Amino acid sequence: MSTPTPWVTNRYPPTRRSDHVDVYKSESKGEVRVADPYEWLEHNTPETDAWTTAQDEIRKNTDYAKFSSPTLKDDNRWYWYYNTGLQAQSVIYRSKDDRLPDFSKGDGLGGEIFFDPNLLSDDGTAALAATAFSRSGKYFAYGISRSGSDFYTVYIRPTSAPLASVNGQKVSHDDGRLHDEIRFVKFSAISWTHDSKGFFYQRFPERESHGAAEEDKAGTETQSDKDAMLYYHRVGTSQTEDILVHKDPKNPEWMWGADVTEVDGRYLILSISRDTSRKNLLWIADLEQQTIRPDLKWDKLIDEFDSRYDYIANNSTSFYFLSNKNAPQYKLVSVDISHPPEQRVFKDVLPEDKEAHLEDVLAVNGDHFAVVYKRNVKDEIYVYNFAGERLTRLASDFVGAATLSGRRAHAWFFSTLTGFTTPGIVARYDFREKDEEKRWSIYRKTLVKGLHPDDFVADQVWYDSKDGTRVPMFVVRHKDTKFDGSAPAIQYGYGGFTISVNPFFSPSILTFLQRYGAVLAVPNIRGGGEFGEEWHLAGTKERKVNCFNDFIAASEFLVKEKYAARGKIAINGGSNGGLLVAACVNRAPEGLLGAAVAEVGVLDLLKFADFTIGRAWVSDYGDPHEPHDFDFIYPISPLHNVPTDRVLPPTILLTADHDDRVVPLHSFKHAATLQHTLPNNSHPLLIRIDKKAGHGAGKSTEKRIKEAADKWGFVVQSLGLTSREA
Repeated sequence: MSTPTPWVTNRYPPTRRSDHVDVYKSESKGEVRVADPYEWLEHNTPETDAWTTAQDEIRKNTDYAKFSSPTLKDDNRWYWYYNTGLQAQSVIYRSKDDRLPDFSKGDGLGGEIFFDPNLLSDDGTAALAATAFSRSGKYFAYGISRSGSDFYTVYIRPTSAPLASVNGQKVSHDDGRLHDEIRFVKFSAISWTHDSKGFFYQRFPERESHGAAEEDKAGTETQSDKDAMLYYHRVGTSQTEDILVHKDPKNPEWMWGADVTEVDGRYLILSISRDTSRKNLLWIADLEQQTIRPDLKWDKLIDEFDSRYDYIANNSTSFYFLSNKNAPQYKLVSVDISHPPEQRVFKDVLPEDKEAHLEDVLAVNGDHFAVVYKRNVKDEIYVYNFAGERLTRLASDFVGAATLSGRRAHAWFFSTLTGFTTPGIVARYDFREKDEEKRWSIYRKTLVKGLHPDDFVADQVWYDSKDGTRVPMFVVRHKDTKFDGSAPAIQYGYGGFTISVNPFFSPSILTFLQRYGAVLAVPNIRGGGEFGEEWHLAGTKERKVNCFNDFIAASEFLVKEKYAARGKIAINGGSNGGLLVAACVNRAPEGLLGAAVAEVGVLDLLKFADFTIGRAWVSDYGDPHEPHDFDFIYPISPLHNVPTDRVLPPTILLTADHDDRVVPLHSFKHAATLQHTLPNNSHPLLIRIDKKAGHGAGKSTEKRIKEAADKWGFVVQSLGLTSREA
């Protein structure tokens, strides 16, 4: 391996520094004045755009077919997503009748194109953000997001009018769809009533800056997302006629999730959240006893932000919920709402398992549950009946992540299995099969070109963090890679918001491991949901520093145990994981890390709550505008704690101009601060700004390939790596 070339300084574009100062209240210090010379980068102005343009002047192993599990819709056709390999967006296919395609018997693509999102734009930057079929099977409602924005516009199309090219000729999106156009929708599902006359959705107030629906303007603003409203849209009418079902001016930051009960369609379930904590209110409205109107009569089953309740199923008035009430690992409970509130008793159906996190419960086959438990970051699939009796375990040899799909009315369900060396297996469980051993079968396998997943090995190890907490970590390598202390490593992490980092398949990372003799390390640090709510809370607010300590301890373990070489570890993470990377760059011992890639990171912890949906994150980070919280936030904010007493490793920040989740100003300001504070750092401190892209959802295949090539190319150059194939 060659020695990295020293970075030539003074190559950064000039960045204006203003005299802007913000004032915060500290519990211990009173008034604190914090300079923010790059405050002007918070605003979408020509000056900001010029700055981003000045800064931002693997294909083979990604080119393989990808597909989802199929679902039988109420028009008696099977639907699934399919991508031939390099298509910008995956396409929705459907069967020609009610027969499930059998790809093992030469069914080819298995059907016809129903909806091709690649026809929505010439550059692949328009994507499906939400979809829902009506219960009659007559209508398909879908949301279109442009350039990665979290905002989307909902349209309706009869299932008899596919959006597909005709004889190779591109067709207009307007062809065949209804005139309905529902705008300013964000963080919302589309929930049809059972009469198929309309659906519930959440929207925000109108924003003139968005322009027309087909314009590419949504996603560039930074204003706070407030005053969400729950509406009901009736098919064939204008959005101006939609019924306002619920809003709460006294709580402008609350949001509304609506769900109509699956089997009977009788009840509207309203889940109310005020932030990203795992706590919600849960109200129920009986749609048989009242018309849809603004003053619905609600049964406020859960009316305090005490715990989490997620609707799973109901038998008439008996409801089943997934909950963490007195159960940090979660449990399944039932309650009969026909009783008066004071007589209602929540009963355990699946009691909490102290050793495993109850990840998912799906009602199937009338009176059964398909269940996923996460035990030591490895998913286990089970089948239970409604009485809570475990009937069987499935795929007991599988190590990885499992997702479930199916409907209660159907006598089968599918599970998609993914792992570090498993690109994707769609399996099926069929209750109709009399031989129980034949009920579980492999429906379809992903085949990867240019890579042989069996050539790689994934192991789980455990290490001690700074405070002695035991933390698990997956280590993935090519079979030919030796553990002699010389290997480079990619270390990926997240650590927040109860989000588990499950085993995942990445052709670009496996290509990197194979070509450069590297290892992939994935520590499941505190803040995530791998071990339930207590593990999550151990990485929040005053305890957020535990996430950084866990991640740095993982790097030190890799070196100590000779999995990787000191100074050859490249750390990577996105969003909250971008915060993790930037904080660890500031805090890690000098020379431990060889490179850092922080993607769409939350880097200004004093202002994150002021932009778009950031206010919802105070449950994890604390509120910088509260004096008590300010005192533990300020010392860990990456933007405000760039060290000057050490050389930082090569660092690149990745962001996008339409990211309205973690607005790009975080990365803009941090890049400017790094380059100003450390102009003579012997390693580069760079930023990559993607245009016409957002936080990540809906990003085209081509953009993903380019992004992967850029970030891993940066790592190769930073670590001075030489290909083993050269």
